[in-house]
Amino acid sequence: MGDELSFTVVDEASFDDIPAPAASGARCQTCDYWEGQDGHREASESSAAHDLKLSRLMAGARVAGAYGMLAWLTDATGDRVAVGWAQFGPLAAYPRALSIRERYPELPDSPAPWVVTCLQIVSGTPEREMAGAALLSAVCDELDRRGITAVEAYPEGVADPWLPSPGPAAIYAAAGFERAASDDRYPVMRRELGGAAEIGWGDLLSASKPADESDAWPLPLPKSRSEDDLFRLPEKPKRPNPFGDD
Repeated sequence: MGDELSFTVVDEASFDDIPAPAASGARCQTCDYWEGQDGHREASESSAAHDLKLSRLMAGARVAGAYGMLAWLTDATGDRVAVGWAQFGPLAAYPRALSIRERYPELPDSPAPWVVTCLQIVSGTPEREMAGAALLSAVCDELDRRGITAVEAYPEGVADPWLPSPGPAAIYAAAGFERAASDDRYPVMRRELGGAAEIGWGDLLSASKPADESDAWPLPLPKSRSEDDLFRLPEKPKRPNPFGDD
């Protein structure tokens, strides 16, 4: 690419730099679509929604790092602008992702993967697909550093694959993911990681519990410090089809 791409884990200072997603009317700074079964992507002017989203992304920051990464484009003059965004985290942080995963019993139960829920590159970005694959690869490198051994995503096969928040399945394939289950409409993309384990699993996941105690977080992490417990999926009853009834 002619301009230089760089990647940083989101923090309080860069939170408001997250670019607008492809879906019209959506805003990442207030979106709670993945955090609850009744969540929404629509933009909100509520400062409470803004602050809650920030606190959720920062849930694991004090030990391993926040649950998001920005892609920055720096031009020849040195100006830098955020052109991409990826949101990720443990399944316990994203109930909608868990309810999607429950539809595919053929997926491995252990170790429980982390998930990439959102992958967006601003329309008009030079070599958009390559930028998306580079951002996703940077996310995988970061998760590998944290000791994560597998990561999944649940993109949707639609006419404009950038409109759903997970982005195009083709970008995941370009970044080393493989189709693990499902069909062309709702593929499950999965990549095994090395699990470099620079950070201990027990410390990481014990610090990953969201700061709020609202109903939007129905999947608390295990209280036990046992590694066996940390790698098990939470036991939850089946929920309605997260894709809708169509």
